[in-house]
Amino acid sequence: MVKTTAPGYESAVLTLVNEIRGYFINKDSYQHLQIPPPQAIYVSGVPGVGKSTVMNCALAQLAYPVIRGDMGEIVGNAVGTDIADMYISMAFDDLADRARATAPSVILLDGLDVLGDSELTEDITDLPGSFVRFAEQIPQDVVLVMEVGVDDAAIPTSIKRCQALQHKLLIPLPRQQQREAIVKHALGKFILTKEDALPTTAEVLARQVANATAGYVARDISNLCRQAVLRSLRSCLVEYTEDDSDELTQRLERLELAESMANSSLYETQKGQTPALPSWKHFEDSLQTTQPSQQLEFESVRPSKRWADIGGYEPVKQALQRFMQLATSETPLKLGIKPPSGILLHGPSGCGKTAMALAMIGESTCNVMNIRGYVSSNSELFSKYLGETEARLRRLFQAARAAAPCIVFIDEVDSIASKRGWSSIESGGPALRVLSTLLNEMDGVHDTSGVAVVGCTNQLDKIDDAIVRPGRFDNLVEILLPSADDRAGILQVLAQRSPLASDVHIDTLSKATDGYSGAALEKLFREAGLAALRSNRDAAALRMDDFVTALDRMHVQI
Repeated sequence: MVKTTAPGYESAVLTLVNEIRGYFINKDSYQHLQIPPPQAIYVSGVPGVGKSTVMNCALAQLAYPVIRGDMGEIVGNAVGTDIADMYISMAFDDLADRARATAPSVILLDGLDVLGDSELTEDITDLPGSFVRFAEQIPQDVVLVMEVGVDDAAIPTSIKRCQALQHKLLIPLPRQQQREAIVKHALGKFILTKEDALPTTAEVLARQVANATAGYVARDISNLCRQAVLRSLRSCLVEYTEDDSDELTQRLERLELAESMANSSLYETQKGQTPALPSWKHFEDSLQTTQPSQQLEFESVRPSKRWADIGGYEPVKQALQRFMQLATSETPLKLGIKPPSGILLHGPSGCGKTAMALAMIGESTCNVMNIRGYVSSNSELFSKYLGETEARLRRLFQAARAAAPCIVFIDEVDSIASKRGWSSIESGGPALRVLSTLLNEMDGVHDTSGVAVVGCTNQLDKIDDAIVRPGRFDNLVEILLPSADDRAGILQVLAQRSPLASDVHIDTLSKATDGYSGAALEKLFREAGLAALRSNRDAAALRMDDFVTALDRMHVQI
């Protein structure tokens, strides 16, 4: 059954519809002006993101005859035969003839990735040439729509230079609003209810699920919803006999929820009602067992920290919020201005650089990838093998571009971007190669909208000058030790987590902690809590005496 909806990707469907319809409407004008027409379009994206759904939805709206072909099937049938090249040419000719017979029509060719599989195609000597000839000799009243994976680096150069591959539609990983739409559509499908008939709680539930599924593709989200609905159904089932178990299992697997619940006493709930929606708890449990199919080697989970968790530093927060708005907005592009590509937070240790970066990222609706730059036994970036660190760095940015709009967060960036000439980065050594790779990739970010880089360091003097030039980390934000007002704000946030006695005054503590960092203030509360437990194991609140004891232990007096 051909899908006629593409939740979250309506704009991509519209773009493809306009490209195909535009060719048929304007083909004579293209020919008159001697402009190469957009007669071939390839749709790119990671597996499961919704390429086939977008293509099928667009073609259903256009209602042109569709001639379908599969490169994997064509090549697979040709491999191992004595006439492989001839078979490939005949298969392409057959597609063209069938399309010509039903023109105006569309050829839909899936699995273009197989062209880059050298092991599979090593016996087919003229495969690239056959494909190029086919793509460049499409009948005049036919449009070729192709599907290819996001990584086309392995596709032969001769094919990528082909005019047919110059018109590309990239289907990116879904943003938060798109994930919400996909969740609502999936819930409506699995409980057999129209989306506009879903209860109001579905809006809240969809938003929660979208926040927890950064980096998930449409197929992953659909599977997650299916698992949550299954958990919800199982939790509502009453006792059933062993004779009914096979039927129950089959119905659960097929998710025939509406019909089954309506017609079978097996599906009565504890309250005698049909469950309308899974709860957030069902989704939380399903998230533990449902991993994204595009599992990356870098952490892609959205941070849970929010601005409400960060006290003080209001001017810094405003600067970071402005950066995020510009980096993820299309407004700068409309004005002919390239959005900022990177921001570097620097300052003394313990002042909240990482916490603020995580809050900034957590508040955004973009996908995110987190790595730590430091060298350690369990480093996410560094490898003992020659060239592997640079390869990981390239894969990181490649994955970020595929997941755009995306934020790349590199903590302790000084470990991979140290100044050249220092003892830790000898000329021609591995550290220099890593730095060069980082510079090249950040230049690529500058040329590609949708990716922003956030870095943190407490050693700005060790950062190479080239990394802070325009187009790279061109926004520097210094986070110093908190002022009295900042400390008061931090203490207010900490006080929300720990009950305080009436004799504790935030202003007094703020004045007494001059020179304390945010991390030191957090430690102060821990020490005060330990002091309270030592004096009274049943203490219900922190008293001023507890803070005095804690300050004494930390060598500060009120």
